[in-house]
Amino acid sequence: MQGTWHRMEMRLTCTGTCQKPQWDRRITLVPRKGNYTLNEELRLSCPGRVKPSFTNAKCAREFQGVTSGKPVFGVSWWGRYGTGAWTRIEEPVACVVKCSRPQWDPDLRLIPEQDVYEEEEEVKLSCPEGSQPPFQQAKCAWRAQAVATGEHKGTWTQRNNLGRWVRIAGPMKCTKTCQRPLWDLALHLAPHQEVYKENEEVMLSCPEGFEPSFSHIKCSREVQSISTGKPVYREYREVWMGKDPGGAWTRILSKVECVGKCQKPRWDPRLIFVPERASYILNDVVTVRCPEGYWPPLMKITCIQPTPSQGSPTPQRFWFVRSSTGPWESLDQRQTVTCVEAFQVVPGTLEVSTTGIKLNWTCSLPDVCERMQAMCKLAGPSSPPCDAEEVTAQEMLRGQKGTFTCSPLQPFTDYSVTISVPPSSILFTQLLRTKATVPEKPERLWLDASTGTLRWQALPSCKGEILGYQLNVTARSAQDGSFLEFQQVTVNSSVTQYTPPRQMPGSKYTVTVQGLTAAGAGDASHLEFQAYVSVSGQPPGPWPWTAVTVVAVLSAVVMLSAGILWFVMCRRRKALPRKAEEDHYTELQPYENSDHYCVIKERFLAEEDAGRGGWAGERPSLSLCRTLEDHSGCKRAEIAGRTTPA
Repeated sequence: MQGTWHRMEMRLTCTGTCQKPQWDRRITLVPRKGNYTLNEELRLSCPGRVKPSFTNAKCAREFQGVTSGKPVFGVSWWGRYGTGAWTRIEEPVACVVKCSRPQWDPDLRLIPEQDVYEEEEEVKLSCPEGSQPPFQQAKCAWRAQAVATGEHKGTWTQRNNLGRWVRIAGPMKCTKTCQRPLWDLALHLAPHQEVYKENEEVMLSCPEGFEPSFSHIKCSREVQSISTGKPVYREYREVWMGKDPGGAWTRILSKVECVGKCQKPRWDPRLIFVPERASYILNDVVTVRCPEGYWPPLMKITCIQPTPSQGSPTPQRFWFVRSSTGPWESLDQRQTVTCVEAFQVVPGTLEVSTTGIKLNWTCSLPDVCERMQAMCKLAGPSSPPCDAEEVTAQEMLRGQKGTFTCSPLQPFTDYSVTISVPPSSILFTQLLRTKATVPEKPERLWLDASTGTLRWQALPSCKGEILGYQLNVTARSAQDGSFLEFQQVTVNSSVTQYTPPRQMPGSKYTVTVQGLTAAGAGDASHLEFQAYVSVSGQPPGPWPWTAVTVVAVLSAVVMLSAGILWFVMCRRRKALPRKAEEDHYTELQPYENSDHYCVIKERFLAEEDAGRGGWAGERPSLSLCRTLEDHSGCKRAEIAGRTTPA
């Protein structure tokens, strides 16, 4: 066979051979050949851990009989398992595939019931009453990708809808079922079955002109406890759930029936139906109304099915309507209900002023025009400090056009205007606010002498929203009244005080404060005050600039020498001219909203009084008088041990 020639030492004979056997295609033969010599031993194996029916095989010559006085021999395949005896192979050698009983639902029964099943062996599946298996048949099959379980390499398969055997991917269990419900025979269930799986959704429908009380149902299980003496048992009973219009599942407490319904009338789309549905059950009463300002008013409708006449193919249904107090009246099938704008405010004629509301109107329905009533009233309760008087203006309107006026009203106040037809049909309603006017004058305006700050009391938004305050400050000469200076300041509504600039000596000031709304400035509160020389023992007013200069100079002198400072200060006091009376001023405490004030005239201390705390010819004194609550006069002020009447 290798091409080398050898001397033959034996007699040449014909050697018998065997063709490769046609066994299980999964079996592997070692060595792999097309022909095998007699008594040549082969090793057999299968994929994975699957075992063949024989592990060894050989082709052997065997006696088959005598023909024409001569023996006849043939060849056959013999096999053995492991080291056992050789046995003639009667059937094709195959890989032995088996399936163990699957670990599925304990309630799932297999017929026949075995621990191990052969390849291609089919079984039937069944469940207890009230449930069903996921499929009816299964079988053990060879799958190369199967996971080994012991020495069995089979895989459980099931027959799909196309009739093909497919692998079972996961554990199977009995599915709870419900019998087809014995409801209205006219009901059509889709899918149409005698048994439905748990939670399987079923759609219901009815013949034309009818609708089921539930459009979708499903079977469910409910736990029920049964007590017999001490032990408590539980059982599951089937219940049917129905889907409501909102999409929620609810338990069905009664039979589902095909109920006669009427489609929602195709009338004016402006009509408002309560409840709003696409169809309505027979004899149900539905409320229908037009939007406010349209006619007819609220009414009720119902769909009625008279007893069908003999031989009538389909039942006839009719809509009946009635007003709030009238009888039921039949509506022709061709008749429709339309919303009509009976009352209308003439565009551009609605006028709202600070004290009144006025509008022009038209009416198009004679029956409505003779019974209209117009009313104007305060929209809500008033509250301090903006107390509004209750106004109820009522007037009967007649004819096809006219004018309605509501007055007198208060500015910046909400009023409702309503035009209706008694008892409850509203044709027009609107909430209106009268326009703003200028505000009242601030009730209090005063000057804080300790800080030089003007203060006033905040205004309420009774006649209009307060946008801010306007202050006018005028300065005049105290001696001849000549004009010196004018200043105007505007602050926002949250500010109720203002500090003016430093006051000029010998000046008289006039201050006015006015509230501001969208309509403008209101009445002003007045205040007058004058800058005076400060009184000994009282807080001084704002310093004039000359005093500031003196203090600066004196401060510099102090830094040079304390002795020089004392000398300079003493000399300066003795040499101070009479005009120094005007070097220090204080602010007059004003009257509240009063044009009168009182002043205690200045009095000089005598030379002999200088030793008692004052200097002759220096620091004239002043007392500021305030008005008493009863305006009876001014208090007397004591200056340096003496009093001067106001």
